Amino acid sequence: MEILHWTVYFCELLGTAILLLAGLLGIYLVSLVNLPDFVKSLIIGLFFAMGIIMVVYSPLGKRSGGHVNPAVTIAFWLNGLMSGIDALGYIAAQFVGAVLGAWLAFTLFDWQNLSAALVLPGVNSSGLLVLFIEFMIVFAMIVAIFSFISSDKQGRFTGVVIGIYIVVATTLFASISGAGLNPARNLGPAILLQNFDYIWIYFTASVLAAFAAYGFFRGATRGTRPTCSKLCYKTEGPCLFKCNCEFKP
Repeated sequence: MEILHWTVYFCELLGTAILLLAGLLGIYLVSLVNLPDFVKSLIIGLFFAMGIIMVVYSPLGKRSGGHVNPAVTIAFWLNGLMSGIDALGYIAAQFVGAVLGAWLAFTLFDWQNLSAALVLPGVNSSGLLVLFIEFMIVFAMIVAIFSFISSDKQGRFTGVVIGIYIVVATTLFASISGAGLNPARNLGPAILLQNFDYIWIYFTASVLAAFAAYGFFRGATRGTRPTCSKLCYKTEGPCLFKCNCEFKP
C-alpha cells in the first residue's frame, strides 16, 4: 500500500498559494499605473519569478520539492520519480493552493477589475496559436528543469533559472498567449470568477508539453532520468521520492 505524505502535500499547497499571491500582486500593481504592455508583462513576470524562487528555497520547497505546477509534477511522475498517489496528492494540493492564493489576492487588494487576474489569449491570437505557444514554453521550462536538476554543479540553481525563464517567457508571450505556464495558476482565479474561457487550451498544452518533455529528455539522454525531483536539489532537506539523489531519510 502506498504511503500518503500529507505534510508534503500541505507544503505544496502553501507553496502554490504563495506563488499565486505573489504573481497576482504583480498583476494588481501594474493595473494601477499606465505603462506599456511590454513593461507590465516584465513586472508581472518578475513577481511570479520572485514567488517561485521564494517557494523553492524556503522550508516548504525543501520539503516538497517546490513543483507548484501540475505539469512539472506530471513530468516527474512520467519519469518514475513519484508514485501515482503522490502525483495525485501534489496536483490536488496545487489546485487547492492556487484557489487559496487567488482568494487571498482578491481579498487583500482593492481590485478595479478582477478579470485582470485571468490568463487569456491576446486580442488577435487564435486558439491554435495559443495552444502552440503554451505548449512550447511549458515544454522548454520542463526540459530546463530536468537538465539543471541532473547537473551536480548546477542543480542548486534550478529554482533561480526557472525564475529567470518565467520572466523571459512572460515578457515575450503574455501579450499573445497570456503565458500561463501553469494549469494551477490558470485555474485558481478562474474558479473564483467562474470564468473558464479557454481553460481547456492551457490545460491541454501543459499536459502535452509534460509528455513531450519527458520523451525528449529520455531520448536525448538515452533513457536517463532526472537525478532528483526537487527544484532545490543539492540544498539541505530530505528527499522522499524515487530518485537517485543522496538526500534520502
